[in-house]
Order: sequence, then C-alpha cells, then structure tokens
Amino acid sequence: MSKDDATEGFVQEVDQRVREERLLSDLRRYGPWVAGLFVVFLIGIGGWQVWQSHESDVAREQSSEFHAAQEMAQQGNINGAKAAFQRLTTQGSAAYRIMARMEYAAIQQVQGDLDGAIASFDQAAAEARDPVMKESAQLRAAYIAAETQDFEALQRRLQPLIQSHSRISFLARELLAIQAWQSGHYDVARSTLEDLTLAFDAPDGVRQRAQVTLALLPSESAASAAAPASPARGATQPAPAQGAHQ
Repeated sequence: MSKDDATEGFVQEVDQRVREERLLSDLRRYGPWVAGLFVVFLIGIGGWQVWQSHESDVAREQSSEFHAAQEMAQQGNINGAKAAFQRLTTQGSAAYRIMARMEYAAIQQVQGDLDGAIASFDQAAAEARDPVMKESAQLRAAYIAAETQDFEALQRRLQPLIQSHSRISFLARELLAIQAWQSGHYDVARSTLEDLTLAFDAPDGVRQRAQVTLALLPSESAASAAAPASPARGATQPAPAQGAHQ
C-alpha cells in the first residue's frame, strides 16, 4: 500500500468516527424530543382510527333510525314517524338532519299544515350545504306555496332555482309556467314554455309536457278576450316520502 493510500484511508476513518460521534451527540441531545414526537404521532394515528370507527358507528345508527321512521310512516303510524323525524332533526350528521327535516315537512303537508311545511322546507334549504339537497327543499316548498301564495310571491320564490341552471331549475320553470297560466299571466307562461321546449338539456318529460301545454295555451287575442283557463297540471308534485332522497 502506498503512503497516499494509507493517508486517504486514515482520513476516511477519522471522518467516519466524527460523523458517528456527531450522530451520538445529536441523539443524546434531541433523542427524547424525537421519541416524544414519534409517540405523539402514534397517538394521533390511533386517535384518528378511533374517531373513524366512532363516526362509522354513528352513521350506521342514524341510518337505522331514519329508515325505521320511514317504515313507521309507510305503515300508517304518521304521528310516530313525525316524532321520530323531529328527534332526528336535532342530532347526528348534517345530511341526516336535513333529510329528517324534509321528511318532517312532508308529514306536515300531508296533515294539512301547509304553512308549517313551507317553513320546515325553507329551514332545510337554509341549512343544507349540498346544492341538490338545498334545491330539492326549495322546490318542495315552492310546490306547496303554489297552493297558498299568489303568483308574484311564488315567482320570487322560484327565481333562485330558475337562475341556478341545474336540473331542478327545469322543474321550477315548469311550475312557474303552469302557475302563470292559471293566474292569467299568459306572456310569462308562453315565454317560459317556449324556452323549455328549446332547452335540449332539459329532461325529456319536462320538454314534452311543455310542448303539450304550449299547444293548449290560448292565443294572445283569445287570452285577452276570455277568462284564464285552468290547465291540467304538468308539474307533478313529488310524493312526500321521496323528496329527501333526490
């Protein structure tokens, strides 16, 4: 071995020992902190798993209670179902609270408490974060408002839905057209129906009903000379127990 090779080997050995001593020094200095952080990490992982398990258990329990309340309603125990849904509006996840409030509102509607049903659907819409759930509650309230409020009030209520350009907006426009016809606002009815017949992204059923209704709509001259006719409702109101599952 040459002198240069021996020197290089000695330097490498010294460098290795320096690194080892530095590592040992760092471990003595920071080791407790590193160990503590590792323990905290393990505790965090365990806590997250426990929380996930708890959330799954809660979701299963809420689902069971919700479906049990639905079964009570289907079996004719309306008051029992109403009480169960009311209880579910105050507990559990936001989604189940909203769906329970919508089912509660549907029972109010069936029992003839239309103002209460509108208020409950409005509250569900205000609390809902999911756009589809929010708009479903708004539309359900609008269907009831069509029976209890004047056309101008209904038109104001439907505007946010119409402007959303979602799938539900086509049902809102259909309801607006029918109520405009029934209240004598033929220009609004005609323009809304014409728009629906040309809306190729609208559901087929909505476009077909708009075409039929437009054909039945009195001409402008006939409309001005005659009293408003009452068309067959093209906008079919959803069944009370189905609105929460849209």
